[in-house]
Amino acid sequence: MTDYSQYSDDDLLQELQYNRESALVALYNRYWDKLFVVAANLLNRAEEAEECVQNVFLSLWKRRENLRLRYSLHTYLAVSVKYQSLTMLAHAHRRSAQVEWNEALDMVDTVSPEEAYLAKELQRRIEQSINRLPAQCQLVFRMSREKNMSARAIADELQLSENTVKMHLKNATKKLKGDLLILIPTVLDLFFDKTN
Repeated sequence: MTDYSQYSDDDLLQELQYNRESALVALYNRYWDKLFVVAANLLNRAEEAEECVQNVFLSLWKRRENLRLRYSLHTYLAVSVKYQSLTMLAHAHRRSAQVEWNEALDMVDTVSPEEAYLAKELQRRIEQSINRLPAQCQLVFRMSREKNMSARAIADELQLSENTVKMHLKNATKKLKGDLLILIPTVLDLFFDKTN
């Protein structure tokens, strides 16, 4: 069995293209600790950080035949872990927001069926608008609005500048306001259609 621990990253990538799983194991052993630290700093949970890093290596294996890197493998893996972490955070925030929304609807028992329908439709359309934001902008917006985090706290957690976070919040707010202004006549039509 070949000892891949002395191979360079480029050589290991070449071996991956030949479907050599041992080359993937060598890369995994070489980069696991560094990538885990990056993911853990973003996700704050060891289990999620492990899943994130495993997903990145799984993706590397699946893409092995067509993978062409412009930068070093280390850079590619670090960026992949960061984006995978951001994706996982966005999904977690979406689930959390949906649970909170459902709980809020359950608590309001004096709402008429028409009002409940309008509220659900409005929430669905707002969620669609949020989902159309770019990934990082969406994540920053959700952390601000759903977790009530300050721009400084978001910047620290995502390793961004505070000005970048403020720019994302400004862009998201502007986009959502525009979408909601367009949405108001549609929602009113839906409401009046249901009450007729």
